[in-house]
Amino acid sequence: MSIRDRSAAGEGEGVLAWTRPLVLGDSEAPHAVVAPDGDVLVAATYREPLDLGGGSLPFNHVSRAPHLLVARFSSEGTLRWAHGLTPEADSARAHVGGLAVDGEGNAWLGGVSPGFAQGAVKIPPGAFLARLSPQGALERVRNFDGTGALTVNALAPDGTGGVVLVGDFQGQRDFGDGVRESPQGQRSAFAVSLDASGQTRWSRTWAAENEGLVTARAVAVDVFGGVHVAGAYAGSVCFGGPTLVTVRQRTPFVLKLSSDGEHAWSRDLRGTEGTANALAVGPDRVFVGGNFSGRFYFRGKPHSSSGYQGFVAVFDAQGKERWARSFAATTTALATDDAGQLTLAGSHDGGLDLGGGDVPAGLYVARLHPEDGASLWVRSFTSPSPTLARTVAVDSSGYTVAAGALARALPEGTPYPRPRDGFLLLLRP
Repeated sequence: MSIRDRSAAGEGEGVLAWTRPLVLGDSEAPHAVVAPDGDVLVAATYREPLDLGGGSLPFNHVSRAPHLLVARFSSEGTLRWAHGLTPEADSARAHVGGLAVDGEGNAWLGGVSPGFAQGAVKIPPGAFLARLSPQGALERVRNFDGTGALTVNALAPDGTGGVVLVGDFQGQRDFGDGVRESPQGQRSAFAVSLDASGQTRWSRTWAAENEGLVTARAVAVDVFGGVHVAGAYAGSVCFGGPTLVTVRQRTPFVLKLSSDGEHAWSRDLRGTEGTANALAVGPDRVFVGGNFSGRFYFRGKPHSSSGYQGFVAVFDAQGKERWARSFAATTTALATDDAGQLTLAGSHDGGLDLGGGDVPAGLYVARLHPEDGASLWVRSFTSPSPTLARTVAVDSSGYTVAAGALARALPEGTPYPRPRDGFLLLLRP
């Protein structure tokens, strides 16, 4: 596995400080977040024996289900610890849907478990939320009883020691404050606020009227406790304000809830087809990123694409449109820093038009000015195989951490599809 910096050589903003490979062999890319002390926490699934430098992690050679990795690196890239959780089921689904860290350094992990075990502590099969100590020990595990599929897509710390969890579900589900039901055969979105002990404060669900779908893909909480959710919908949906309607298969949306879960505002990119994949909040700014095709208007300016390409749309805290950019690349991850600047990551097929020059296809990381979207710096990385950016985070010193994966070719007959290997990158301020 290899990834190479193809940006301008020399010192400067966004220069690569270090990279770490994560040879996972799974189809999903790793998630990474920055702890209050600057350490980097990583969560991923893996299907092959794995050693990150601290010794071989537990591996069940009999089971075909993915294993669960949680690791912590120093800001210099040195491994502090790594824990592997083995699956108890043979071929059940496993998924890491989100990773967050609270002010005490505890890691919150959400996803779907086939029945993971860490010693005597277990994560039962099904959708889960778990809290781990700063040393990676499982402390609390929460499940959501019900029928039908449930997928956790993102987590965000709420600033009080708790987290907000978003995703989508079908059937019936008890999020801790009553049973919620999705219309038969439809996918509905949910948001759940939980306190530091993992108990539900409130939950909200949104379903399309008649036929359609709603999926929540990203979540961010501002300094006042406002909860922002982004994703996509089809048909017509009411998030609490005016009903949003689209004739597209999927249209991006973003909404804001109060800290108590009450609707504040909701917006969509009317007329286009696509999904909002990422969210970040800054001082009086809500940054939404995703991919689209077709055309949408933002502050009266058209943004058009004949095929899928990336966008960033920016609102103020009251939901008023500020600025938007669209470009020939995907947008899969966003983050803000203490200065309010926006960092984004994704992949491109060449001809990246974010100001980074003519570079070969691959992964990019860029920093934009929060007031007008002007590019401050752009870094591009190439690989012999297709790349995927999963998450991006910025620490208190301005260093940028990006996590993603590279596709890997395996011999015919491999028992798991679309194998990828993960990586971490640290870029200088």
